[in-house]
Amino acid sequence: MPLLDVAGLTLRIPTAEGMADILSDVSFALDRGESIGLVGESGCGKSMTALAIMGLLPDSAQTRGAIRFDGRDLLRMDEAGLCAIRGRRIAMVFQEPMTALNPVMTIGAQIAEGLRLHLRLGHGEAEDRARRLLDRVGLPAPRFSPQLYPHQLSGGQRQRVVIAMALACGPDILIADEPTTALDVTIQAQILDLIASVAAETGMALIMITHDLGIVAETTERMLVMYAGRIVEQGPTAEVFARMAHPYTRGLFAASPHAVAVSAGGTAGRVRLTAIPGQVPDPTRRPGGCVFADRCARRTAACEAAVPPPVTIGPDHTAACIHPVLDEVPA
Repeated sequence: MPLLDVAGLTLRIPTAEGMADILSDVSFALDRGESIGLVGESGCGKSMTALAIMGLLPDSAQTRGAIRFDGRDLLRMDEAGLCAIRGRRIAMVFQEPMTALNPVMTIGAQIAEGLRLHLRLGHGEAEDRARRLLDRVGLPAPRFSPQLYPHQLSGGQRQRVVIAMALACGPDILIADEPTTALDVTIQAQILDLIASVAAETGMALIMITHDLGIVAETTERMLVMYAGRIVEQGPTAEVFARMAHPYTRGLFAASPHAVAVSAGGTAGRVRLTAIPGQVPDPTRRPGGCVFADRCARRTAACEAAVPPPVTIGPDHTAACIHPVLDEVPA
């Protein structure tokens, strides 16, 4: 049995313009110690999938399907049950560390808080472990005292504190939601290396959420490509990169300098990138049929008639496309 099993997850949220279809029939599984990537443009449902797993959806949200964690359905669990799991067994690194941290609490107190709540540690023991966690994420004493406040740290340093908070209780799953947003390239690489190394050392499962295929290629074993609330392609990361079958996956690749560089062994040099025409449809006005059809050069009338079912491309590799690209390898 997988550690996490998301089955047919559908999410709708009422808005002033009507019901917004945020997620549609999202299904995937995560084994213990496995790393997967959720990739797609902003507005494709990646973060909402993570918030659904964490039990942080708005009260007005309407859900169908199941999110089974260790055999228990999180969608059917009350708030007390979710609080016992959230931060203890499933932890999340949010994309904006300044809003994820409390500006009036010291960084040491914020790390120790979860330790006292979930592990019932005393103040002294929790503070000692907080210091060790800060050292583990590259913020050693005495230069980085637990008595510092978030505003006294740089963006990259604050993100390291958020990672320390997420790792504090030894979770089974770590969800990293765009963990390198607004960080410079050098710090981005350091943060990604830190997350990957900690996941490998502890054996926890990792869900990496990003819009960058290059990050997925470097940090995950399996990947899910999301578009307009649906999974349009999924499979082992190396297999998907070798045979990108969905036109949207290829569009993301062509528009990502990081992905192009990774595929070229880091020596891509000057490469002309290609933007995907159009934009992700508004969730209150998503079209019928294939949601990517109006942006796709391969579309036909059949694409607009019905939602395309997954097509098997290779071992454990599928693409939800009527006209998958099967006759060429991405450049």
